[in-house]
Amino acid sequence: MRISFIFLVIIFLTNFVGMYNQWYLIYPWFDQVLHFSGGFFMAILLSTYLKDHLLDSSKLKNTLIILGVVSFMGITWEFAEYIANVIISPIVYNLFAVKTYFMGDLSDTINDLLMDILGAGLFSFILILRRFTPQDKFQ
Repeated sequence: MRISFIFLVIIFLTNFVGMYNQWYLIYPWFDQVLHFSGGFFMAILLSTYLKDHLLDSSKLKNTLIILGVVSFMGITWEFAEYIANVIISPIVYNLFAVKTYFMGDLSDTINDLLMDILGAGLFSFILILRRFTPQDKFQ
């Protein structure tokens, strides 16, 4: 749980470095990598946190819970980007004369949510595969 939290903090900080260096404009894939990684490591954090509540017999239910929570968190993040774009961007521009952006258009938002879900889906797939496969194959 600690490692996934550390990776999420690194992803969060990389977001600011990317905005400062305009990596979102220079590298079109940069945003996708962050959202995919964020979904993946958020799924790890959730599965570790909820391990006592997830049932071994219900793989589909566990996957849907993890995907649902990661999707909700991705939607919440997109709302935060919108609010930051509306509130923080004008303040930063007025104080520092620096034009900032926190969100793209609708296709960017949909792509961000898709990457969040695909990242969580990959972790869920790995988790299911690992539980269905005899453990001696992974040693």
